[in-house]
Amino acid sequence: MFKSRKFYYFLFVFGAVYVLLIQLFFKNEGRFIIQAPSYSNEIPYSFKSNFQELNIPINQNVSLHGIWFKHETPKAIILFFPDSDQDLRELNMDQSPFYTSGFDVLIMAYRGSAQSTSEAESEADFFSDAQNWYNFAKSQFPENKIILAGQGFGATIAAQLAGTEPTQTLILIAPRFAYGEYNAKSRFWFLPYNYFTAFPLKTWEYARKTKSNIIVVQTEETKQDIENLIPYLKLGYGFFIMDHSETLPPAFKARLEKILEKMSLPEASEQIDSPQILKIK
Repeated sequence: MFKSRKFYYFLFVFGAVYVLLIQLFFKNEGRFIIQAPSYSNEIPYSFKSNFQELNIPINQNVSLHGIWFKHETPKAIILFFPDSDQDLRELNMDQSPFYTSGFDVLIMAYRGSAQSTSEAESEADFFSDAQNWYNFAKSQFPENKIILAGQGFGATIAAQLAGTEPTQTLILIAPRFAYGEYNAKSRFWFLPYNYFTAFPLKTWEYARKTKSNIIVVQTEETKQDIENLIPYLKLGYGFFIMDHSETLPPAFKARLEKILEKMSLPEASEQIDSPQILKIK
C-alpha cells in the first residue's frame, strides 16, 4: 500500500512539474523559437564586403537590427530573412551567389537576436517586422527591384510577405511545409506544441497567396516538405527547383545569375512561359 501511494505521489509531482514547465515555455515561446545569439554593438562587425548597419526603431521596446551589403550600382536588392539560428557575425558575402551577382543583400535580425531587442509574442510580430523591413527596402529601391528570399524559418516569413506585397520574385531556401509542425516533431516533441503554439508558421498557407516567380532551393532534408508544398505554389508564374550546395558550380551559378537578372528587369512582371527545373549536376 505504501509503495503504491509513493508511486502515485511521484506521478502527481511529475505531472505538476510538467504542467508548470509547459506554462513557462509557452509564456516565453518566442525566445525558444529564435536560436541565433544576441550581442551588443561593443564589438564591431568585420566583413570584407561593403556594408551598412541598420537599426529601425518600432516603439519604446522594439528596435530592429539588420545589415545592408551594398554595391555602388546594384542590379536590385534581395531582402533576405535568415534561418532561426543564423549568427550574422558569421556572414560571408564573398560566397553568396546573390551578392557576387551584383545584387545588394539586406539581411535582418529577428527580435531577440543580434542587436534586435525584445521578443516575439506571436508570428504576427515576425510578419509586422518583415513588413517594416520591406517598407525600408521600398524607400531605397522601386518595388520591381525588390526580391524576397528566406531560408528555413525565414522562408516562411518571406512567403507570407510575398503574399501581401507585389514582389515579382520569391526565393525559398530549404522551406518547411509548416515550420510549426517541424518544431513540433524535431525540437519540441516532448510538448503538446501544435495545441498551444502561437507560432504555427504554415508556409503552405502563405505560399499559395503569392503571385511571384518562385525559386525553390531544396536539401535532402527538405525534399519531402517541398513535395508537399508544390501543390500550393502557383507554378504558372515560374517555378525553379535547385539542389542546394555549399559551393555552386560556376555554370550553375551563371544560370542563376541570368534568372535573377531577368526577374529584376522592369518588364519582367509578366509570367514566365513554363516552369523550369534546375538541378546541380
